[in-house]
Amino acid sequence: MKKKTKKVFLFVMIIFIIVIFFIRNKTDFKNQFQDQFIFFRLFSSKEGENKNTLISKEQKDSKEKAYIFEVSYHNIDFKEIFLLDTIHKDSLIYKKIAPGTEGEFEILLKTNKKINYQIKFDRQNQKPKNLSFQIEGKDRKYEKLEDMEEELNGELIGNKTIKILWKWEYEKDTKQNLQDTEDGETIKQFNFIIYAIGK
Repeated sequence: MKKKTKKVFLFVMIIFIIVIFFIRNKTDFKNQFQDQFIFFRLFSSKEGENKNTLISKEQKDSKEKAYIFEVSYHNIDFKEIFLLDTIHKDSLIYKKIAPGTEGEFEILLKTNKKINYQIKFDRQNQKPKNLSFQIEGKDRKYEKLEDMEEELNGELIGNKTIKILWKWEYEKDTKQNLQDTEDGETIKQFNFIIYAIGK
């Protein structure tokens, strides 16, 4: 009887140790992942220029430019986007973004397995107030990049393409025209970082 009790006790202890081990590892890994994301946010501005992978119009033989992100488990890939690089040439004014300009680009998510993903944005400078974004296939227009994040996540099976459209509308009303004039004089470029996070 004592031997049986000892075996049961030993078995329970082993199970308890295994459970504690997995819980602790999961917590540590989550903390490391959060630290990694903070590190990328702090140091991505300079590194993003070197790591940026851009498919030009000539390579894709299409209207938009595309940025490639490798999505893998508990990893972050990032690119710095300069909006002027994605502008429709027929709307270009004095080699800068300005009221009346518009453009588009693609986010290409690449993976070789089933994985959950999340897209995050980090602005590097002030966005013109009347410049808005739209996810192709969705009706909603976003004044803030960060507001798109709620739509850009989910399960990824193989590769996925997300097209982002942007437009700086003008001549809506007197108040917006004044804002456009102010922004147009101070802003030549708008750049931001896109993070593709694998979970």
